[in-house]
Amino acid sequence: MKLRNLWLPGSLTVAILISLGLSGMMWTNPAHSNISNRTKVTKNSDNSTNTTFQDIYLPSQLVSTSNSGKQALLTNSRVNVATDLRDRMSHFTAEKAETTTQGNSKKYLAQLKRKGTILMSYNSAISVDFFQKAFNNQIKIPNQKFNRLQIMFNDPNHLYLLNDHGYRVVRVTLKNYKASKLKNSSTNTMVKHPVSFKLFHGKIMLSSSKSVKLNTYSYQLTQQTADYYANRVMTTNSNSNVQIKRHANSTDYDDHGFRHMSVDKKTDTVNFTDYNSQVKGSSFLQTMNHVYEQLVMVGIPLNNVRFYSYDSGSDTAVFRTYVGGLPVFDQSDFGAIQMKVLDQSSYRMKFSLDSLQVPLPPVQSSATIMSTNDLLKQLKNAGIKESKIQDVQLGYEWSRDKSLSNAVNLSPTWYVEIGNQWQNYRSLVGQQ
Repeated sequence: MKLRNLWLPGSLTVAILISLGLSGMMWTNPAHSNISNRTKVTKNSDNSTNTTFQDIYLPSQLVSTSNSGKQALLTNSRVNVATDLRDRMSHFTAEKAETTTQGNSKKYLAQLKRKGTILMSYNSAISVDFFQKAFNNQIKIPNQKFNRLQIMFNDPNHLYLLNDHGYRVVRVTLKNYKASKLKNSSTNTMVKHPVSFKLFHGKIMLSSSKSVKLNTYSYQLTQQTADYYANRVMTTNSNSNVQIKRHANSTDYDDHGFRHMSVDKKTDTVNFTDYNSQVKGSSFLQTMNHVYEQLVMVGIPLNNVRFYSYDSGSDTAVFRTYVGGLPVFDQSDFGAIQMKVLDQSSYRMKFSLDSLQVPLPPVQSSATIMSTNDLLKQLKNAGIKESKIQDVQLGYEWSRDKSLSNAVNLSPTWYVEIGNQWQNYRSLVGQQ
């Protein structure tokens, strides 16, 4: 009986030691990275962004036209004139709206070049109800699409809404509009780069006849961890179990229900799909509301991020980091954030783990960029047909600093849109 009493505890002890040994081998074995495990992820409800709907949906481009007819692209790293213009425009109301021209490219181009104006532009068409929310404005006119707003300094009674698609110009009669205050808010604060609008194979292009000198920038990077986003997005309550699969170059998170997240370690990007997210309607405003709410829910730093474009055909919105008034293109192959609405109950979001944090002294203070004409000549010499070029745009190339850890350099250059994809012109002409 004594022997039996001793044998049972001893056997149990040996079994426990064997179990612990096997567990230790499994956790220290590199092959464990390919074995799925279940872990408890705690919901993090912290909202780390102070960026409002109005901030992220500011116009992406400002062009002024002087009283003498000279046009200039406005940039500045220290002054946000778009915010000032938006705040001042929130006070006026509209009496009526009427179409002044449509389908006439020459009249449309003349409107773009009207003297004594500031043109605020989006890369994609927006709607009137979206404008009302983005500008905190109660302008009441029929809902319609446009991608440019034109403020008239010499005509305080009117605002113009322009749509490149169809060359449509709508004149809005205003009340409570202080043109002089708007003008004062935009003068002597911006860097002006001479440009002009032109028709390029039937499309509107902002062209520079001379070389452009732009600032260069360097920033210290901050990189959010995958666990941070997993804690925010992979749980619907405080006690959810999430399956994690760790691979050599990626990590997959799955809640066996509505959400899946994959982190690419090579590109520092996240691909997140939510199959249980209701879109409240299908209008442009409702879609952009939903997009913004999901960006806040995920917890992506939005301080330097702005709305860049929206493709209604694929229900895909793109956001880019903006520096000095220009977009950053090479942060990833999709910008800073890309969100595709799959249907009324699901979406897929791709975003970068990297974001700009602290400005650093750049290697050189500025760089000179060739004129648009010289750019088109180089592209032609490289065998690229003009008819294939959808647009060209100034922007910043994102490159990691080789001599300084966790730093990125931003260099200005031309980007060319071909086949709905933006590419650095150097890759098209064989220079990289």
